[in-house]
Amino acid sequence: MATKPVTLRLDEAFHARLKARAEEQGTTVTALITEVTERELDEDRDTFLQAAADFNTAENWAYVQERFGPRP
Repeated sequence: MATKPVTLRLDEAFHARLKARAEEQGTTVTALITEVTERELDEDRDTFLQAAADFNTAENWAYVQERFGPRP
């Protein structure tokens, strides 16, 4: 797939956070930005988020915590 360069202007603090997150995940800033952007533009994103919101009840959350443990 052909790629096209894009220039972004980020403040230094945000860039530092972005770079640190990319390093934590063992990836590059470019790959991280691409992944997040693709996820945001996913045609099924709204459907997934609505289903997640519908699932997010106290009863379901209690089950998830019981089954998989508390959030780290």
